[in-house]
Amino acid sequence: MNYTEQLQRIFGFSTFRANQEEIVQAILAGRDVFAVMPTGGGKSLCYQLPASMMKGTCLVISPLISLMKDQVDAANAFGMDAGLLNSTLSNAEQHEVMTRLQEGLYDLLYLSPERLALPGFLERLRRAPLSFVAVDEAHCVSEWGHDFRPDYLALSCLKQELPGVPITAFTATATQRVQEDIIRRLALSKPLMTRASFDRPNLFYQVQLRDQVNSQIEAVIRAHPDEAGIVYRLSRADVEKTATWLQKNGIKALPYHAGLDKQTRSRNQEAFNRDEVQVVVATVAFGMGIDKSNVRFVIHGDLPKSMEGYYQETGRAGRDGEPALCLLLYSRGDYFRLRPFVDQLPDERERQLGLAQLSRMMDFAEKPVCRRRAVLRYFDEDYAPDNCGSCDICTHGVETVDATTEAQMVMSAVYRSGQRFGAGHIVDIVYGARTGRITALGHDQLKTYGVGRERGKRFWRQLIDSMLSQGLLKSEGDPYPLLHITVAGEEVLFGREKFVTHRMLADTSEGKKGRSEELAYDPQLFALLKKLRRDMAEKEGVPPYILFSDKSLHQMSSLMPQTPDALLAVNGVGQMKLERYGKPFLEIIGNYLFDNPEAFKHQKSSKVIVPSVARKQTRGQTLEETLRLAETGLSVEEIAAARELKTSTIASHIGELLQQGKGLDVDRYVDREVRSAMTELFKSHGLFRLKPIVDGMKGRAGYDQAHIVRGFLVSQGWKIEEVNDYAA
Repeated sequence: MNYTEQLQRIFGFSTFRANQEEIVQAILAGRDVFAVMPTGGGKSLCYQLPASMMKGTCLVISPLISLMKDQVDAANAFGMDAGLLNSTLSNAEQHEVMTRLQEGLYDLLYLSPERLALPGFLERLRRAPLSFVAVDEAHCVSEWGHDFRPDYLALSCLKQELPGVPITAFTATATQRVQEDIIRRLALSKPLMTRASFDRPNLFYQVQLRDQVNSQIEAVIRAHPDEAGIVYRLSRADVEKTATWLQKNGIKALPYHAGLDKQTRSRNQEAFNRDEVQVVVATVAFGMGIDKSNVRFVIHGDLPKSMEGYYQETGRAGRDGEPALCLLLYSRGDYFRLRPFVDQLPDERERQLGLAQLSRMMDFAEKPVCRRRAVLRYFDEDYAPDNCGSCDICTHGVETVDATTEAQMVMSAVYRSGQRFGAGHIVDIVYGARTGRITALGHDQLKTYGVGRERGKRFWRQLIDSMLSQGLLKSEGDPYPLLHITVAGEEVLFGREKFVTHRMLADTSEGKKGRSEELAYDPQLFALLKKLRRDMAEKEGVPPYILFSDKSLHQMSSLMPQTPDALLAVNGVGQMKLERYGKPFLEIIGNYLFDNPEAFKHQKSSKVIVPSVARKQTRGQTLEETLRLAETGLSVEEIAAARELKTSTIASHIGELLQQGKGLDVDRYVDREVRSAMTELFKSHGLFRLKPIVDGMKGRAGYDQAHIVRGFLVSQGWKIEEVNDYAA
């Protein structure tokens, strides 16, 4: 069985996501791999699929003990043999795991990096039949990364201690500098290096000034009824306050932070994973090992310390590819709350790096540029479109406002009060607040007292933040920062320069979601399937998403399959899950259609766009359909349009049909000059990988043509195993 058939049989997917196939091929060929792939981009499949096909055990090294059980449950649900080895097991259980490992009974074994430092453990690993090692969260090995863990430094011995065993490293967050550090520390040998796009188009990025933080968080949650979400707060006290607020207002929420005992943390996380509560409120610093696929929103109640942390935390939303919201609530004061954490770092280089990261996050929050472009730029990735269509800036836009007069009012208040007060007191002066402190200091007698009474305090607070951001004011002092007018501020104060700021054109507080494929589904049927999933998961003692993702349930509620073969066409339903869980889901769908005969007719008349896997029952049948259309003389583009599939999918079909000797005319699909040039490149690099071929064409042709030419060459007797240059 080849890997594409195994992909369908075990995981229920007919095609790979971007970069997955290339990584799988490299692992099966025994190569080292370094892959940067976004959260939700399908990293685990890249090592799980080869592990299911290779002799021996794949060791998966992960720092998140709390996540291992869910990963093992998910792999076992696919029909694989997976286990874990960590401190949660008794001595007897650990002994049993090691015995099974020595006997080669696992496809996958998850363990923590600390395990490698135990006396004699590496010696036992050397005696075990290992296929390869997969290092997850590989950025933890780099001191330049945002989440460096000293325990990960022990991984530098793997190459020496396990000679001949390929090492693969996966991470969702790595700048070029961190990437080079990881490869050096793990001593990867001529690795396949894959750097997937960091873009998560299904995520909607939104930033708001923090005002009444718990009320703002509650409003977003109420806009997402019955949908799971994560709220991040900076401190344990903030976590407890927000969780208590939500509970008092009827929202099922639980806290999660290092101050809770281990049993409580585990119990709260399990409740969230099993959909027993809607929301978990967690500290950013402590983090969470969450593999839950149906998180529909992630809210940061405070500014994160770094873009890497922000990206990783928002990446826990929408792992199933469905739309999700990422909301950041921030205040200028966050900078001063976070600054002490940075100042306490013992190394000067680390302090400078921490300050740079913190400043970058403030720029992200305050500057009116596409949020998606700002995130991707941090990871050295360009974003070409002018409008991403899924962030607050791009969907609502901003307008430039001349706020020179208002800025002069603020600076006049700063100057007349002696430049000895913070932003809150200056706002009270300009607004004309009647406080005891204002009266006691005589600031109600200042000329600027009350000049901005027609505007709310929030306006003035936002204006001061903008003035700080643009350098008209500076905030100095510890622990209470005081406002001072800068040279640039004096230019505006005395009328020599103008001050402009930006304002969002529309309120975005409703909490939008990211882009996704348009999919009309029956909400009543979806609710029934969701309840069935929860009940079955409870009996099996696993989180509901282990059975089927929300995306799978949405497709079931749209396509309404009534036979096992039709259910196999749903994304994420493979042969193993069909046999294990399929019957009760088909019964629910059948009973629903019996009681609601118009439902199926209504769904068929709706505009439903689903992946190609949902239109054909097996890969053999989908190839036959492509062949039938190809034999009528249609082009790749015409076949793709007729079948509502991507041209890349049809091109791979044509290549496979050519390999099978179906007699298609290759010249109809690829220009002869292009085919000749590609053939020369295939002679140099072999047929195993397409990337060096496409790179060698330098824009003259792409992967579609490469798939087809490779299929033609195989039909002429070439062997795919003939790879001459892995490092190309």
